[in-house]
Amino acid sequence: MNHGRVLGMLLAVAVAMPVGAQSYFGQNQVQYDRFNWKVVETDHFLIHYYPEEREGVMHAAMMAERSYARLARMLNHQFREKKPLILYRSRGDFAQNNVTGDLGEGVGGVTEALRHRILLPFTGDYKSFEHVLAHELVHAFQYDIFARGRAGNGLQTLAQVEPPLWLMEGMAEYLSLGPGHVITQAWVRDAALNGNLPTIEQMTLEPGRYFPYRYGEALWEYVGGRWGDDVIGAIMNAVPNVGIERAFKRELGLDLEELSDEWREAMQTKHLPQVAQLDRARKFSEALLNQRKTGGFAQLFIAPALSPDGSLITFIALGSFLRGEVFPDLWLGDAETGRRIKRLVKSTTTADFEELRLLYSQSAFSPDGKRLAFTAQRDGRDIMHVMDVERRKILKSFDVGLEWVTGPSWSPDGKQIVVSGTYTGLTDLFVIDYATGNLRRLTNDKFGDLQPSWSPDGRTIAFATERGETTDLDLLKFGQWQIALYDLATGGVTVIPAQDGLNINPQWAPDGKSIAFVSDRTGIANIFLYDFAAKEHYQLTNVIGSVNAITEYSPAITWARGADKLAFTYFENGDYTVWMTSNPRQLKGEPFRPRPAAVVAQRDSGAADGDDMRQRANDMLRAIETASRAADSTQGSATETASLYRSTTGIRPSADAPASSERTGAGAPISVAQLLDSANLALPDTTKFLEYDYKVGYQPEAIARPSIGYAQDNYGRGLYGGAGVILSDLLGNNRVILAGQVNGRLSEAYFLGGYTNLANRIQYSLGVSQTPIFLPVAALETPFGDGSARAIQEFEISRYILREAFAVAMRPSNR
Repeated sequence: MNHGRVLGMLLAVAVAMPVGAQSYFGQNQVQYDRFNWKVVETDHFLIHYYPEEREGVMHAAMMAERSYARLARMLNHQFREKKPLILYRSRGDFAQNNVTGDLGEGVGGVTEALRHRILLPFTGDYKSFEHVLAHELVHAFQYDIFARGRAGNGLQTLAQVEPPLWLMEGMAEYLSLGPGHVITQAWVRDAALNGNLPTIEQMTLEPGRYFPYRYGEALWEYVGGRWGDDVIGAIMNAVPNVGIERAFKRELGLDLEELSDEWREAMQTKHLPQVAQLDRARKFSEALLNQRKTGGFAQLFIAPALSPDGSLITFIALGSFLRGEVFPDLWLGDAETGRRIKRLVKSTTTADFEELRLLYSQSAFSPDGKRLAFTAQRDGRDIMHVMDVERRKILKSFDVGLEWVTGPSWSPDGKQIVVSGTYTGLTDLFVIDYATGNLRRLTNDKFGDLQPSWSPDGRTIAFATERGETTDLDLLKFGQWQIALYDLATGGVTVIPAQDGLNINPQWAPDGKSIAFVSDRTGIANIFLYDFAAKEHYQLTNVIGSVNAITEYSPAITWARGADKLAFTYFENGDYTVWMTSNPRQLKGEPFRPRPAAVVAQRDSGAADGDDMRQRANDMLRAIETASRAADSTQGSATETASLYRSTTGIRPSADAPASSERTGAGAPISVAQLLDSANLALPDTTKFLEYDYKVGYQPEAIARPSIGYAQDNYGRGLYGGAGVILSDLLGNNRVILAGQVNGRLSEAYFLGGYTNLANRIQYSLGVSQTPIFLPVAALETPFGDGSARAIQEFEISRYILREAFAVAMRPSNR
């Protein structure tokens, strides 16, 4: 019998594989950067960060505590343990996380159910970052309710209930944004107009067809508006105990089918009447990019950019499914016919163009129309590329050290490119010199500065920013994005006056005397124009659908200065197509004047003491009378009895929906809108936060169900069983695997132990194992009773055991 040592590459690979899918087309998860992790400990969170993003971490911690206070009140639930919050300064850094792996450009954050870890990057501005943060915290509350306050518990209940995405994601969107979310209203209005409003059953069974974020949010807004926002917490707390159907029935008095019918009817009643005053895109423009004209297997045409003479257009779209053009790539098209000319950039599977920042950026033609500037991710951060359009050749690639680079715009002389970029997670404006690649910073503050556009005279840069009268950094109160102007001579910033709603994507008119931009101040994203001479705003479009692309922050318009043509991405019937209008300033009418805000009836939050007491008494009497009549009508029936519910505020039939004050024990109902407007709610004192270095500690990530048994056999063997566990630190950088199995005798046990480090560009694994191997060594003849013999092979089993099989593998984490 020989014992030997083996170099087990397969073992090394097996140990190195992270828990969960982190590979892409057979390639390993890339770790471009080494992060020196620190921790800020607050009352309810352990916030993990690294020094490069230190500037925004304290504000993020304050926003997390404020969101916790809001959600704890709304959901009537408190954390019993501090939740880990892991922050990254950019999308590129977030993609390197070793907890979930790279989930794709469309994922702004993630909360996992096992250890309740919340992971998200800074988005470039505080307004949208706080939305993503609050959205993920809702998921942390949801998982904590299932887990009854202990991370790792309740997973079986969660799997059994299997809450649908419309419930989980829709709730997270509504509680983080509040009522009246414009892009959600656009989705629901579009579905109502085209007969595509889903039922709750359809949302449950087909989340890929009926986007759960938008339709789920609309459903929860309806529930909150009808029964009071605090009923959401009552439903959520009931779901783990009684299931989804019974939770809704108990709190609303309606089953899901009845709720579905009433919600759909309410949405049609709300949205269809306004359609008569709205326009379809074909009334004022012509279709340019769509499936019929441009081809492709999906109606997704976004991020348009016109050449200065209006003859060409670049855009991001899907191509032919049969040719494998299934990823969003950068294309060049004919701006007269809409025909595709060629694919300029093949994304996703190309190392230099891993992602195109399709949600937040658009490409830009140089003033002569021969070069194209665009952003693409490479090696974990954004690179600004400049391409010769005719030859489809990259002329220059600018790696200027910024983590995030979006929204390029050329100076009129073609010598400089202005971009929005960040070192720390908060965006500012920068100028890249085309000849030298030198970087010059224009703004340096805590406001998000995005989507810059250089004026025709070269003196001014228009951009979208969260600075303005409604933003207060001391209270961390952030207004909607506004259009502002940067004076290159003085460095001064001026916010265009009289802006309501969200305003993005400024585009200069050819003469530089006005600016077009997208604004949702009417409740629908439309194209507006600001005239500098008249100092007036003009609404150019009044569409049924929406002028937007994917998110409310996505760029959607482009203006060809030489041809005076404006193209825009238009959402209708669930599609994103591009339309074109010539001389868009001819669409000007009278200066825009805001319509008076509609007064929405609200439930009385409290009356005078005497009136309140009388009202409660009358309500109680009516409830008792109603219940008594119900009892009389069913008297004598053994199966039908009237049920009364006594609460702190009175008596009601159990079938009636509970009042808000009944559920909370308070007189006034909870309002999501009011809580979101309470900027100074629970803002903590940052001097009380604890700060320290991150230390590795291991907890189970996966456990194989242990098994054990006993069975006697001819060889005296009787003990059988096995178990296995994978341990990981909080960041997923360090993994340990332990597994063992007994198959009769302890001396023949199987054992595996291994360690993997994924924290650096060079990743390594080592392990040790003991593996029994059984081989036949003899054959015997067995005699029969009459003295004859018959050759029967029997095998004496000898044991070959490979002990201490040492496995080491080191590899660079390259794609």
